[in-house]
Amino acid sequence: MTLKHLPLALGLAIAHLAPVLAMAAEHKPIKPLSGYVCMALDAPDSVMMNFDHPIPLLTEPRDGSAMIAPALGVLPVATNVPETNGYVQSMNLAFKPGWVPAKYVKPYAEVHPGNTCTPYIMDDGKLGFIFSH
Repeated sequence: MTLKHLPLALGLAIAHLAPVLAMAAEHKPIKPLSGYVCMALDAPDSVMMNFDHPIPLLTEPRDGSAMIAPALGVLPVATNVPETNGYVQSMNLAFKPGWVPAKYVKPYAEVHPGNTCTPYIMDDGKLGFIFSH
């Protein structure tokens, strides 16, 4: 390629990447998620790495209830709902409430010392987190 073709090559590269760059736009936090604190999953490796039986987000606070989805690694936990039958109330990224086994949940700063996390509502209407240290 000669230098006279360089602008054309750059233009084609930018045009090719433009859709990728547009999709990579970050969402902005709107406001903190009231009534929730950031927690983190903290379980033995044998539990965390068991992809056939992940730590669940359940429909009810009891063993054997239906799984909504695997629990998030970092999750919001309700501060105004008491632990029930060994489960804490959380939610998925679309705010669907569910229950996670309390034995696998610890405060975010305890699992990640020196760091903080706050659950937020993002500009796309979904759950997000703000992390700092």
